[in-house]
Amino acid sequence: MDPDTPLPETPTGAWTQHGANGANTSAPNVAVPSHGNLAWTSEAFTRWQPAVSDGTVYTTNFDPSHEGSAIAFDAQDGTEKWRTTLDASGENATVVVDDRCIVAYNAELVALDPQTGEQLWTQPTNGFEHLVADEATGTVLVASETGIEAFRAADGTKCWETYTATRLACAPAVNDRRVFAVGDVDGSPSLVAFTLEDGSERWRSKLTATPESAAPVVTQEGVFVSDDRTLVVHDRDTGDRIRELRSFGEDDDVIPRTVAVDDGTVFVTSSVGAVAIDGETGAERWHRGTPVYKPGLCIGTDTVVFPVGSPEFAPGKKTISVFDRESGEMRWHYAFDPSFHHQVTSPPVLVDGAVFFTATHIDGLGALGDVPARNS
Repeated sequence: MDPDTPLPETPTGAWTQHGANGANTSAPNVAVPSHGNLAWTSEAFTRWQPAVSDGTVYTTNFDPSHEGSAIAFDAQDGTEKWRTTLDASGENATVVVDDRCIVAYNAELVALDPQTGEQLWTQPTNGFEHLVADEATGTVLVASETGIEAFRAADGTKCWETYTATRLACAPAVNDRRVFAVGDVDGSPSLVAFTLEDGSERWRSKLTATPESAAPVVTQEGVFVSDDRTLVVHDRDTGDRIRELRSFGEDDDVIPRTVAVDDGTVFVTSSVGAVAIDGETGAERWHRGTPVYKPGLCIGTDTVVFPVGSPEFAPGKKTISVFDRESGEMRWHYAFDPSFHHQVTSPPVLVDGAVFFTATHIDGLGALGDVPARNS
């Protein structure tokens, strides 16, 4: 592989958690780079979605055959800044909030100094499935099979816990001092709203089915939820079902994997394609029928980014592809070598000037940006 090439500038903007922000919009309000050539790769193994803030990329190398560390890289050139061994393995997630790099795994929540990697505090949890943070209050939410726990990022103080919603299949959303979670409530799939301050229930609304992976998204227009192949909008204050935007049908096998919302447009990806629809009327703006082989979607100011398999512009290859957000036309793509069945292993992450990803062909972290193409 050719030597690494630093990105032209230090990437700005932030992608601090799973859905870019606590509201799960996947819209960090930054521009996708004009080209998507491979700039640098890390030597450290990782297959977990990174978080990016203040020119640093944070990730983990948790795996049964590795040391279970949290690692920080320079976002421009991939230089390793620090590595803190946690002796952990298995599923995990990272958020950056309130000047803390916080990692959840197993039944532990650990806060690290983002500059040095020094361990600042550790708290036991009831387990881990999803991790979300509220930037406005510095509150960290850990969702597990049994419910939701809230911690203060600054010092790890446990603020509250609730067992109203269990078996949360996807990450909660947090916005305007409210938490919105999809899970099992008294035996029924439901969307539930809690008060961020104390975890008290505000309302609950029954769903037809629990989404498999599409997390709820919160905007001023409401709470967007995938409910049994139908994209539904609920009122943030009452939980009332305001409107059904689009049904994905019984015959096309489309179950939304990712839902993202920005500026009145809803973007949905599934195993058989991607669609952009009007957030008020549900009218289709564009559609691509090429399989989207992994969850994950990034909304830039002019384009959107998601993993696409065997598109017409790269037959037989897995790609990270960028499309015009208004027309759906392809802008650029980065293709993996098909002979080794390479593919991304975590959702891509977008900041201003770079797209970060993890993939099997590098067994680590990579950065795409406006640099010269490498030799094939």
